[in-house]
Amino acid sequence: MAVSLYTFSVLSILFYYIEATPICINSVLEINKLVCSPGNYSELILTRGIVSDNNKTTSIILSACRISDVDFEAFNRLPALRHLDLSKNTITTLKLGVLDGFRALTHLNLSYNYLKTFPLGLFDQKPNLINLDVSSNRIDTLVLGVFDPLRKLEHLDLSSNSLVGDNVDPYLFDRSRKIKYLSFSRNNMNNANADLLHAVSELQTLKLEECELEEIPEFIIVRSFKVLKNLHLSGNLLKEVKNSHFSNMSTLLTLDLSGNHIENVEENSFKSLNNLRSIDLRNNLLKVIPETLFQNIPALSNIDMSHNLIEYVPVNAFRGTKVRNLNLSNNQFTYLQDNFCLELRNSGAILTKFYFNDNPWQCSCLRDIINEVKKYEIIYNTAKYDGKHPVCVVSDKNNCQRHFEYSKEFLNLHVSEINN
Repeated sequence: MAVSLYTFSVLSILFYYIEATPICINSVLEINKLVCSPGNYSELILTRGIVSDNNKTTSIILSACRISDVDFEAFNRLPALRHLDLSKNTITTLKLGVLDGFRALTHLNLSYNYLKTFPLGLFDQKPNLINLDVSSNRIDTLVLGVFDPLRKLEHLDLSSNSLVGDNVDPYLFDRSRKIKYLSFSRNNMNNANADLLHAVSELQTLKLEECELEEIPEFIIVRSFKVLKNLHLSGNLLKEVKNSHFSNMSTLLTLDLSGNHIENVEENSFKSLNNLRSIDLRNNLLKVIPETLFQNIPALSNIDMSHNLIEYVPVNAFRGTKVRNLNLSNNQFTYLQDNFCLELRNSGAILTKFYFNDNPWQCSCLRDIINEVKKYEIIYNTAKYDGKHPVCVVSDKNNCQRHFEYSKEFLNLHVSEINN
């Protein structure tokens, strides 16, 4: 009988409807978690009484509730509150003092609103905040000192805002030294000060995707990162990678340089990355791979260089790695070195996945590599080689011509016979 009464009470709450305010119910799985959905209104000013005044509430979800403003006492008397989600609303400003009073908060999500800045002092009573997400707003200004109270902050997402690199104060994170995850993606971070990250000593993930960067920014070149593991630079306007760019990042595990305009990579650009496991160079303009580009990076197991203009692939470039997944599809080479996979195996690498489709293959050379991947049971894109579509060209030379001077001939044949 007790179970039936409990079920009835939960169902009653689920169907309880208040026209002027969000419909807020306690989660069945987490009784102290309050989940709200919008009521019958176009926009709402969040006032006291909707979610406030509960000593036991630990989590409040007010995502997509059409909230346009937050009153000063909206979160009054919530001493246990640790998680607050105000994402996907239309909040344009948070007044000074509106977040005061609940000091236990560890996670705050303000993403997908219309915020432009934060008043100095907004986070003064948030000493325990660990995770702050303000992505997808309109933030163009961050006042120096606004993050100073956040001494425990570990995760900060500033992506998809209107920040401009040379307007971001280099001392912005001087007191938030424990940041482990930081995203500036989809802001214009050109010309940011070289000292921007000088105080951040525990950074593990840095995201600078689609930041309109024309060069690797100085603030990651001059800084000596001791624990950085993941660096994302995809979708920028980078044209080259130099030997000095990653020399201070020996702890890096993943490096994403995809979707740039990179034409040149200097041969020792990645030599200091002894712990690197994955590198993504797809969707660039590379034509040449230096002979020693990835050599002797012992942990390197994932390499993606698809969708480039690579005309020649030196097997030496991969010696001394543990490459398991190699993607060379959508390039411009017509052949690979004889016994390519065997040569890699002999140098310590064991391919498990190898994609080489959509290249201007000589048919005899393609046959050689397919026989080899089958022999070693390497996964490849079999759908591209089902015999239903032309994938290679034949000339009057029956055997594989592994000479660079023949490549142009076969490339022209491929363009004329297959692409047309």
